[in-house]
Amino acid sequence: MKVLIVGRGVVGTVYGWALSQAGIDVTHVVRQEGLAATGTLDLLDLRPGHPKHARVTYTPKTVRQIAPSDGFDLVIVATKHYQAVEAIRQYLPDAPRATFLLFTANWDGTQEIDGLLARSSLLWGYAAASGGPDDRGVLIVTVAPTVRFGMLEGSDPDKFKAVTELFQRAGFTLDIKTNIVEWLWVHHAINAGGIGIALWAGGIAEATRSLKTMRLGVWAIREALDVVAARGVDVKCYPDAKGVLNIPPWLAGLPIFCAVRFTEKGRRLLLGSHFAHSPDEMKRYYFDVLHTGENLGVAMPHLRKLRERIERYPANPE
Repeated sequence: MKVLIVGRGVVGTVYGWALSQAGIDVTHVVRQEGLAATGTLDLLDLRPGHPKHARVTYTPKTVRQIAPSDGFDLVIVATKHYQAVEAIRQYLPDAPRATFLLFTANWDGTQEIDGLLARSSLLWGYAAASGGPDDRGVLIVTVAPTVRFGMLEGSDPDKFKAVTELFQRAGFTLDIKTNIVEWLWVHHAINAGGIGIALWAGGIAEATRSLKTMRLGVWAIREALDVVAARGVDVKCYPDAKGVLNIPPWLAGLPIFCAVRFTEKGRRLLLGSHFAHSPDEMKRYYFDVLHTGENLGVAMPHLRKLRERIERYPANPE
């Protein structure tokens, strides 16, 4: 299978590297000037059978543009979630027979994408790798062993099987979501509160210095989940949400504090975080949910409390 990856951020780079290491033909399309051709990855790789700690050099095959004659079978859209529609619009004409795997978040549903692409050519996934560049440009990454996938109504089961087998070939296990769009909304809400409190505090390190701050973040997440519930989703069906909703108030924030401060994955987030290098994208998670909640009349006192500082948080450097 011939694979094109759109997006050279953490997700596109890590999964491009992992798939190419499994002998899969991977090409990255570079949509902006100035991206380094070769990158260093400092890995905490949690896939079974892979070296847990490694520092590798990844020199991807890159192109500036594609043509129908390139014959790509799979296009992995690993962009920011609000860039996914434009990426499909840009590359679909030159990959007309390809399956498109959206490896992105989603908050706005599928209507606009359905207007561009038949469901039979569309699948959705969500990465579980995390990390970002450190101050020397090394990509500090934790590679989780699982990848989330889901079919939409009208998705092609044979294409789903072919794509998921590709990731299994690269050593990943599958976490299949029955309703991938609902799950993405739940995950988006959790991110809105969690990222929101980090922006409000001035960074992940600053947020996790105070249990009081972390508790505020948990209440913000709960209110963000109320927004998803107002959309008609039974959030209690989703384990990630239940973990936040069921925790006693006096414990709220402690599990997140411990996860960041006392686990290897958490400490690596403090060394190199996507959050620190893409503040505009991170702010978008928060405002997506806040604005929807306002439109639906959801009470969000804790989530709203974060707004003023988040608006002042520095934007991406030019």
